Amino acid sequence: MDKLKIIKTYYEDNMAKGLPEYGILGWESEEAQKLRFDMLLSSVDLKGKTLLDVGCGTGNLLEYIRSQGIDINYTGVDILDKMIEKAKNKQLGADFFLVDIFKDNIFKDNSFDVIYASGIFNLNLGNNREFLINALDLFLRLSSSAVVFNLLHFASPDREDKYFYFQPDEISEILEKYSGVIEKVQFIEAYLKNDFTVICKKRRKKNE
Repeated sequence: MDKLKIIKTYYEDNMAKGLPEYGILGWESEEAQKLRFDMLLSSVDLKGKTLLDVGCGTGNLLEYIRSQGIDINYTGVDILDKMIEKAKNKQLGADFFLVDIFKDNIFKDNSFDVIYASGIFNLNLGNNREFLINALDLFLRLSSSAVVFNLLHFASPDREDKYFYFQPDEISEILEKYSGVIEKVQFIEAYLKNDFTVICKKRRKKNE
């Protein structure tokens, strides 16, 4: 089964079950979803910034950011038409695009201050490490300031075969190759039992 089919099957099955939006996206509760969003908001100043939300789903991140009174220039992308349709129907006053930016990137380098990806590396696609590395290559080109993503933790007490789990140490090793463009890496753990967040702050160019 190819990557797209795995993803579509997982999320469309969840939609068919009539789950709430956090359940459709695979989160165990609304509180857990918000905790993941909080890790982004607590680590990066988003006020007045441009943000690309990769795997935006139905626009829950933007709704949460707005609920915190933060003014932001938001763009969301997803590969599932039903997700984008739901997001657009909310009329949130933001741009939502149906596109696989890993195959057909529609954005120029440094188009956004911050790139955020929540949950897109969670499903076991058979090539998750390669997918993560390719994603980082793209994210670090598209972002001028920071890249933030979360991953399922290898030490999770309730692991399932359909998901993929990473160790923070292996992420540190992967990120070493980007030391020329990343100034600081921060790992946030223990906010939930089964995942961790990685914040990559880019180096500023000398003329900035």
